[in-house]
Amino acid sequence: MRDRLTTLAFLLPPSRLKNRLLNLLGHAVHPSAVIGICLVHGVARFELAEGVRIGHFNHFAGLSLVKVGAQSRIVMYNSIHGGSGLEPGAEPTPEQMSLLMGTQAHIISSHYLDCGGGLVLADRSWITGIRSTILTHAFDPQEGGVLLQPVRLEEGAVISTSCTMLPGTVVGEGAVLAAGSTTWTGQQLQSGHLHGGTPARRISPIEIPAQAYERRGLG
Repeated sequence: MRDRLTTLAFLLPPSRLKNRLLNLLGHAVHPSAVIGICLVHGVARFELAEGVRIGHFNHFAGLSLVKVGAQSRIVMYNSIHGGSGLEPGAEPTPEQMSLLMGTQAHIISSHYLDCGGGLVLADRSWITGIRSTILTHAFDPQEGGVLLQPVRLEEGAVISTSCTMLPGTVVGEGAVLAAGSTTWTGQQLQSGHLHGGTPARRISPIEIPAQAYERRGLG
């Protein structure tokens, strides 16, 4: 019943009443958060901090936790799912089936985000553009079965449009993954560098000016 009521609440237009209803259902939504009309089912808990903005027509499903830090946003048309890759008896992890966003972190539009193994965006990190796919589960060719590992963006990391990231990828602090690039399972992208290609390789040092992170037009 709680899941169905949460689904109905998320279909309401943005309002403080909507936020209060979600709080009554056991979520933790700051009064200043703005939440668009979204399809939600099978999400155990939302924690939305001050100034969070979630746009219209996002789809959240099969998640244990969606935690979004202050002044962060999820724009439109994103598919964010947590049920992929889970196997009976798998060892649980803190990030499993969770989307965890720090402060001033941003997900723009029309991305597919598999959060079965967990997706973690640190402060001021960005998934920009459109049509990127982040996978946290994959076939394990050595052990068999499914490999389930979180994908992490460290502080100030930027993922450009139309990228594919495989389980266990870590994008280092201030690193940029160029448009159309692909990472392999467990790849570590070095901090402060531009990476690109299929598979991604380190191209050159890069420094993103602090003021660039304050521009909402970056996405």
